[in-house]
Amino acid sequence: MGPVERATDLLRQTEDKLRALLSEAANSGDYSSVLTLAAWARSLNELVNSKASGEGKLNEVQPAQRAKKPTPGAARNPAPHHSQNGYPRFLRQGNQLIRIAWSKQKKKEYRHKVPYSILKLLASAMADKGQDGRVFSTEEFLPIHESEDAAPVPNYQAYVGISLLKQAGLIDQHGRQGYSIPQISEFKNAVERIWTKLPEQ
Repeated sequence: MGPVERATDLLRQTEDKLRALLSEAANSGDYSSVLTLAAWARSLNELVNSKASGEGKLNEVQPAQRAKKPTPGAARNPAPHHSQNGYPRFLRQGNQLIRIAWSKQKKKEYRHKVPYSILKLLASAMADKGQDGRVFSTEEFLPIHESEDAAPVPNYQAYVGISLLKQAGLIDQHGRQGYSIPQISEFKNAVERIWTKLPEQ
């Protein structure tokens, strides 16, 4: 086993341990830790998947990361710190999920609102496709409908929900292949717990 393969195995082990810690944090209602651990686990997952999917070896990820660093000229007029960190953020306002993101183009925040009922529909649709740990694409569950004769829910609303589920570590993204649900048996209850722990506006 070469150095890259050993590094990949180490990353997988670390990701598994982070998932266990994330589950503990979610069960205890430590929402702040859930988001932090989920972000770390997602970064490790992306590194492992970039190797597994043939996109390049782990050391080939580094140039792309370096390219994102500000150039010396840009450092004289840096963007606000919050434009690079802390987004997206999620709140709840009544029965509405609020996603706050940062527009690099407009250099300001923007918001999307999604009814909680849509988040529950999304979670149900994803759970149906994610049985037995299978990877499923968005085409398999989008668009979603509130009822058989209702118009489809706008896809942007579904993607707001997907963004929350990714950030909370409840789903894993596998590049362009789609998503999987690591703890399918607890998925719907975990979505409800995350919702109740969101800061209220």
